[in-house]
Amino acid sequence: MVWTFPMLLETLSVLGCMAIILLILVLYQWQKSRAETERKIRQAKMSSLYYEAYDELLTLVRERQHDMNNHINAILGMIYTIDNYEELVHSQHEYLCEVMEKSREVRLLLAIENPLVVGFIYRKIQQAEQYGIRVEYQIAVKEKEIGVPGYELIEILGILFDNAMEALINSMEGEKLIRLEMGHENIRLRISVANVSRVFAADEIERFFQEDFTSKGKGHGIGLKKLKKIVLGLKGEIQVANNREGNVNFLEFTLWLPGK
Repeated sequence: MVWTFPMLLETLSVLGCMAIILLILVLYQWQKSRAETERKIRQAKMSSLYYEAYDELLTLVRERQHDMNNHINAILGMIYTIDNYEELVHSQHEYLCEVMEKSREVRLLLAIENPLVVGFIYRKIQQAEQYGIRVEYQIAVKEKEIGVPGYELIEILGILFDNAMEALINSMEGEKLIRLEMGHENIRLRISVANVSRVFAADEIERFFQEDFTSKGKGHGIGLKKLKKIVLGLKGEIQVANNREGNVNFLEFTLWLPGK
């Protein structure tokens, strides 16, 4: 076979295209591998951080257990030191409320079997309190019935908590309150995070998950767009609604995630 100059150019062109395609494939695999490595590093750091928080919570609960006898004796002692029945009931009620508020860490520890998730929620509650935000929670979750990996569950809760806190930090709506509910409903895991808020119109809610949506500054909707992607990837559902309670409105995000 006699090679002509045009044939040589054509062959070189084909080889060049193949080399470019091969280079693109190599770069893609390298980028994918790098992203996976970075994800694993983030997971390891996250696990270390929240397991540390779990240990801190466990130590706190153990210390509180040693104080329980003293609390019981204090409540019983009021019987002998307060003569007025109404004053006795009032004093015991106030004291018990204070003890129960301090024992919420025990309830959190018993609510979820996954130490990573417990540590995360504990840290978020601490963070919220630094901004004067109160967190109420009602959690009843069995880990064996959750069909979502722990790190994805934390990512989901993190976006919901961060958006709720951001909304409340500079809020003029009065009480700064976040409510978290987690439980099982029709086999699925139900997560609800609500914060005191102004009433949002339906068209505003529809734009929440757009990356360029903003009511407080550029990029405010980025986390929610990522949340939607994660939830839909898990074949879950998201519902956002205003929930009126008396004179107070809550903006409530409710998620249904797969169970086992």
